[in-house]
Amino acid sequence: MQNEKLDEVLIIGAGIAGMDCALDLANAGYKVHLIEKTPCIGGNYAKIYKIFPYDECSACVLTPKMNQVGKHINISILTLTEVLEIKGKIGNFQVKLLQKPRYVDFDKCTGCQQCIITCPVEVPHEYNYGLTNRKAIYMDFAQQIPFIATIDKDHCINCKMCVQTCKANAIDHDMKEKLMEINVGSIVIATGFEEFDPSEKLPQFGYKRYKNVVTSLGYERMTHPAGLDNVVRPSDGKQIKKAIFVNCVGSRDETIDQIYCNKVCCMFGMKNARFLRMHEPNAEIYISYIDIRAAGKLFEEYYRSTCDQYNIKFIRGKAAEIQEHEDSSLLVRLENTETGEPLDIDNVDLVSLNCSFKPSRGTLEIAKLLNLKLAKDNFLSDLDNSSNDNFSSGSIETAIPGIYMIGTAHGPRDGTDTIAEAKAAASAAANHLKAPSKAIEIKEFKSIEDNNYTPRIGVFICHCGGIISSVVDIKKVVEEIKKIPNVEFVTNYLFMCSSPGQDLIKEHITQNNLNRIVVASCTPLVHEKTFRDACEEVGLSRFYFTGPINIREQCAMVHHDYPEDATEKAIQLIKGGIARVKNLKNVPIKELDVIKSTLIIGAGISGMNAALDVAAKGNKSYLIERTDKVGGRLNNLYELFPFSKKANVILNEYKEKIEKNSNIELFLNSEICEMSGYLGNYKFKLNVDGEIKEIEVGSVIVSIGTKEYEPSEGEYGYKKTLNIITTLELERKLQNNELRSINSVAFIQCVGSRAYKECSETGNVYCSRVCCNVSIMNAKILKEKFPNAQITIFYKQHLRAYGRYMEEIYREIQLNGVNFVRWTPEAPLKIQINENNKKPQINFKDSLINEDFVLEVDLLVLSVGQEAPEGIEKLCETLGITRSQDGFVEELHVKFKPVETKVPGIYSSASFPKDIADSVSLARASASAAQQLQKGIQLELTTAIVDEELCVGCGLCELICPYEANSMIQKNPFEILATTDEIKCKGCGTCVAACPVGARTLRWWTDECYDAQIDQILNED
Repeated sequence: MQNEKLDEVLIIGAGIAGMDCALDLANAGYKVHLIEKTPCIGGNYAKIYKIFPYDECSACVLTPKMNQVGKHINISILTLTEVLEIKGKIGNFQVKLLQKPRYVDFDKCTGCQQCIITCPVEVPHEYNYGLTNRKAIYMDFAQQIPFIATIDKDHCINCKMCVQTCKANAIDHDMKEKLMEINVGSIVIATGFEEFDPSEKLPQFGYKRYKNVVTSLGYERMTHPAGLDNVVRPSDGKQIKKAIFVNCVGSRDETIDQIYCNKVCCMFGMKNARFLRMHEPNAEIYISYIDIRAAGKLFEEYYRSTCDQYNIKFIRGKAAEIQEHEDSSLLVRLENTETGEPLDIDNVDLVSLNCSFKPSRGTLEIAKLLNLKLAKDNFLSDLDNSSNDNFSSGSIETAIPGIYMIGTAHGPRDGTDTIAEAKAAASAAANHLKAPSKAIEIKEFKSIEDNNYTPRIGVFICHCGGIISSVVDIKKVVEEIKKIPNVEFVTNYLFMCSSPGQDLIKEHITQNNLNRIVVASCTPLVHEKTFRDACEEVGLSRFYFTGPINIREQCAMVHHDYPEDATEKAIQLIKGGIARVKNLKNVPIKELDVIKSTLIIGAGISGMNAALDVAAKGNKSYLIERTDKVGGRLNNLYELFPFSKKANVILNEYKEKIEKNSNIELFLNSEICEMSGYLGNYKFKLNVDGEIKEIEVGSVIVSIGTKEYEPSEGEYGYKKTLNIITTLELERKLQNNELRSINSVAFIQCVGSRAYKECSETGNVYCSRVCCNVSIMNAKILKEKFPNAQITIFYKQHLRAYGRYMEEIYREIQLNGVNFVRWTPEAPLKIQINENNKKPQINFKDSLINEDFVLEVDLLVLSVGQEAPEGIEKLCETLGITRSQDGFVEELHVKFKPVETKVPGIYSSASFPKDIADSVSLARASASAAQQLQKGIQLELTTAIVDEELCVGCGLCELICPYEANSMIQKNPFEILATTDEIKCKGCGTCVAACPVGARTLRWWTDECYDAQIDQILNED
């Protein structure tokens, strides 16, 4: 037993990282033990209201994810649980757990909350940062999973009123701790973060003394519909007329020895300021900052729209002190570092301190338990695992094989990077597990649309936490919908997508014998599956559900200033949905086997990692590369940040692994010629060094990397002298030891990226994310090689030393004499060439001291941005996937579905410029997604069908089908008819629209349904 591989995983922490990792593993067939110290899952992410860069409602995305975790047959959730001991080794760990008592029986509690209403004790609610009160028996928030109350024994007075009230007899004041032992093959540490408390080290900000000073997470709970749900002054409930969001509280601060950059505060502050602007159009809103480090996909665009469209004033400077007036308004003292003058902002109604993350208590405890080292920032160190095989490329490995760390357990990061790491860890953890069983279950639901069928329709209307109900008159909508024939039940709820909301649907399907369901809420892109699953849990086929009818974006949002019109439109849209749902018919489901192989396109660091992860699970990897060697950009790099490890050493390690792995077949000088087939069974023709080779695969991973922006001749003096080079050219010179004696070097940042067209700059608008870090590391290398050299980095507006350890390295090289000069697009750098010595001269205005200078240097390095690689347009066209506005591969959701594309079974790590660690994370996340297909696929046959009596055999449908799903068959010597391959058909409806005689229709999307819906909306009988 000790040496046997297991198919179970322990995940410590059930925040967004732990949940996403758990779902990937569980969907692949592995058993997951998900433990959480607190009473419910969701972590800090569940506290957040809006998420950037789309300003979406977090609950609308996170609540269904929590529900999936709570209901998944392969996930065992253990709340109020801690790890006591871990023994064993990779593949077979023995773990002791301690579960603390909830004092409420998990199996008996119905979540009715009568005990909470009855409890006489009120205390400040920690979950809402003391802005609200809770009872001694409580739930943290309305959508929590598990939806079970918890008794706080520290404040309980043992009056037992809860016992008397509970009809389910679920209260047990004598409940004891429970010891458990489990065996798992892998362990994932996802212990999250705690928010820095400014009252401890920065009392000058008045936090916990002044009611109108809140932290960023406190602000989230203040505005969240499941929190305070009130955008007013906390002290007296008055309107907010002036507010300031203060960045870098508890980070980038030498005075309290917290030097690290928190990575997310800049975006957090902008998001919260934008939300306040939506509520208070006339308020004065400020953001104080050191640098705006908006270095993710769509982040730069988000920053610019915050400046240009939201009328939010940015002040470059750090707050020094906050004072309170008698009326509870605030005076904020800071220095404007652009002018060098002190600045007072008075009569402020609200200050939000955008605080840093600090390691959670759980992180520190697990580090002590496993003897894992902590870095200077006290997060888990990812610099101390050089003995680990994957140390050189990614940062999720700990020093103990088989144990991984993800998310903020090892340093601050945002949701996008956290979820990518969670998926990567799922893939890594599965490499050490016994293969799960393949079996999938197909539920059979009988069709009920026979001759005796009478529609019994249930309509469920969502408030979307107030987003809808603040505009649409929900009460009026309910009253109108009740009048419609065949509507047997109508209700509304705060969050219909939450667990209680779904329970409401299931309960009334059963109680009222409903056979058709309509939900009116937000976009079907987010929640269609959520509500379909709820129907099927109580035996009603998903195909008897329609919606969600979108009354959020299509009514509440676009008609925000016209509530009566928005209400009327919502009524009409719901009526249309009711007319449609009456005519829905069941759809057959087909099970597909999946070919156990994956095509990986691109053999750089991403592609090699994806291939190794796929191969580690016993599946075949076809790794193709356009050039004559593997490694991609690694071939041209010198050292990698922040580890200072030689790129060629890492590349050689990978080459050896690829060559030795019998499950990886490598094709160099290769390109895709043609793709056919369908999900799980794709066929490719490859041009391999001039020869055509055919392969069959179950999935595809696109890992094609980036190309360097090439400055035009004369741009910043490029090609006017050999002394002006790009970053990559510098890397090659360092590789080849070509640099001899250098007295002065300058770097110019943002060449070809963050371009301001209005200032006549060329290049891309987006930030390329890695360029500042590359220059910092190269400056460090050059300073070590040439200690007496004068090195200057010219950065445009904001230095983005983005990511763990980079702020510390930035400060280190500053102390060692590297100079940093800030410039702005309004006063651009001008490059001249000294005709005598061919050295570049930089004419610049230092924006911090507002003076003009000229600097002549031996070498000028242009820190150029990254672009989508050559051939991406043709490749995306061949694969049928889309590109986003920046030219890279478009993901389904930039934050929550970072590797999925719009074509099922095709995944991508090529969505945006990234550093090595992030590239590896996305590649391994793609491998995790591909692994989930291996258990088999259920295919909904919402496909085109042919009415043979109407078909005239014209062949038009065969000619225009983009998926080659239609063909003509000789029915008899006198008759040719159309037929459709149900697997190839994607249900796009092109043939239906084109058929000249109306012989074609789509299952579930029939003309009968649409005609009824449109007629109803237009009030036609």
